[in-house]
Amino acid sequence: MGTVEERLVALESEVAELRGKDAVRRALSRYAVGVDSKRPGILRELFDPEAVLSIPNWNIEARGRDAVMAFFDDYWSRFDDPRRYYANEEITVRGAHAEATMYWHVTQSRGDDSVMGWGSYEWGFKLTEERWLITKEVVHILAMTTLAAGWAGKNSLSSL
Repeated sequence: MGTVEERLVALESEVAELRGKDAVRRALSRYAVGVDSKRPGILRELFDPEAVLSIPNWNIEARGRDAVMAFFDDYWSRFDDPRRYYANEEITVRGAHAEATMYWHVTQSRGDDSVMGWGSYEWGFKLTEERWLITKEVVHILAMTTLAAGWAGKNSLSSL
């Protein structure tokens, strides 16, 4: 069982990890609200000044908070009514750094077209004195298509 001091250190470590995971979940929820409601102020305070956003399928890599925000400005100009959903999250906290992976699904519109997509996220975070900041967002797209085009077959990934 260990000494009282050893058990206390173990408990403090476990509580810090659980608090970190909860704070990362809250940051991810704020991210979804910020993106889906087109609120750049929310996103700006979530991303680290040197954050990297990458979407390998579309050859996109934005480096730095300003470039990340420019990406979202472009995204918001192309899609309306986005709603994203997460599933099967895995969050690992190691001291002042955290990583997360999860599946995502998004519904949105583009003009008169209903657009849906899904894939996975890879996230990196760092703890500052104030909060957890996003340092890395990698969006892996498995499908992005219109409702009319459907999602079966090899043409389900579009550069919309």
